[in-house]
Amino acid sequence: MKRKSCITQNHYLQEALPTGCWARVNRNRPNSRKCLLKRYQKKIDTTLAALAIGLMFLAGIWIFLIQLAEFGFHS
Repeated sequence: MKRKSCITQNHYLQEALPTGCWARVNRNRPNSRKCLLKRYQKKIDTTLAALAIGLMFLAGIWIFLIQLAEFGFHS
């Protein structure tokens, strides 16, 4: 059975990884990062998609405000 460890120093990880605990990562093993990435791939993809949608929304608001300001200067 794998020993579990909790990360308490970095609180931002608890939002992305709600459990806050996972198996200890062995940095000497070459596939440890791949295993961690594969384990949380769905959560990472969801977070990146939400970030992309949010940035597109903010860019759209920014463009709208610029066009509105240009229209105001012409009037």
